[in-house]
Amino acid sequence: MPLSTSALEPLLRLYMVPGVGPLRVAQLLRHFGSAERVLGATAAEVAALPRFGGELAGRVAGAAGAEARERTARAMERLAKLGAVAVTPDDIAFPDAFRVLADAPFLLFATGRLELLGSPAVGIVGTREPTDYGRQTAMQLAGDLARAGYAVVSGMAKGIDAAAHAGALGAGGETVGVLGHGIDLTYPRDNARLFAAMRERGLLVTELPPGAEPLAGNFPRRNRLISALSEGVLVVEMAAKSGARHTVDYALEQGKEVFAVPGPIGSPMSAGTNQLLKEGARLVTSADDILEELRGVGRSASGRVARAASRHPLDPGFHTSPPEPVQPEGLSADEAQAWAALGAEPLHVDQVAAAAGLAPGGVLAALLGLELRGAAEQLPGKRYRRR
Repeated sequence: MPLSTSALEPLLRLYMVPGVGPLRVAQLLRHFGSAERVLGATAAEVAALPRFGGELAGRVAGAAGAEARERTARAMERLAKLGAVAVTPDDIAFPDAFRVLADAPFLLFATGRLELLGSPAVGIVGTREPTDYGRQTAMQLAGDLARAGYAVVSGMAKGIDAAAHAGALGAGGETVGVLGHGIDLTYPRDNARLFAAMRERGLLVTELPPGAEPLAGNFPRRNRLISALSEGVLVVEMAAKSGARHTVDYALEQGKEVFAVPGPIGSPMSAGTNQLLKEGARLVTSADDILEELRGVGRSASGRVARAASRHPLDPGFHTSPPEPVQPEGLSADEAQAWAALGAEPLHVDQVAAAAGLAPGGVLAALLGLELRGAAEQLPGKRYRRR
């Protein structure tokens, strides 16, 4: 469960001390045992710890004062007004992908649908000054990924980020915005309507305390969280020098897939993405390219075709009439209906929905559940069959 007001207040006082990041807060809590004990410690006791000098120790000790209490009270009022919550690594909602980071966040502030932190996701990033081609491509790919059951993760910046979030929302899908500032701020202001929609239908999350300004140094660190939440990172348009490159570098460090959309060779906004393709990023011309890579459909399908072609009718393992498939156990009602509608021949998702009597959103969720169970597979062109 998110932190209660009484549990959050002393932690937030520490977290809002200038120069005290998540690693130092964790160090203080390990040494003193609780936030209350840290606030009761003297500056000399704090200064005795590694990585704490006299000036920083003085600021930590000052967190017990009246000014810090008032500043924290105002921050908590802003959180309450937004309906925002705070979670720590002890909370089940805290993403496992963050726990393994060397510089994992100590507090996450979130508003919106907190459960989206556990959704399978693809990150989409790129330039803040996209061409019409880049903006439309980002929206289309985000919408297709959302319809396929993936949350779209991006950074709520203008340009490709905003297009990706809008594309996912427009498809009725899930999307997560990772901020480089306090949860109570709207930046850039041009994205005010998008922020409102994200708070209602998506999720906004940040490791920075309420009131934290959108400083330039915040955004590269934010990008490590975008890639951590994602199974793969897609770059739609990126100049030769771009902040989106930080997200790519983090993705590679974290062992994530990197995808890139090719662009015109003369376009400055495609120089970076075309370079990524030279370096080995997966070329993307449709969402199917991403889904095949993440779900392994292309590799597993080709392997089965090769093995089947090697069989001879006299081979003991050859069957002229395959055995009747048995419905997997533990399926939900929608999954059972979708499984019954599927067969050996691929069907388009709309055909599956019609045969199963399910709404588009329901059939996509059911098909994703079947894929995760190994009971169905998706082929290019949004076609599905039993596995």
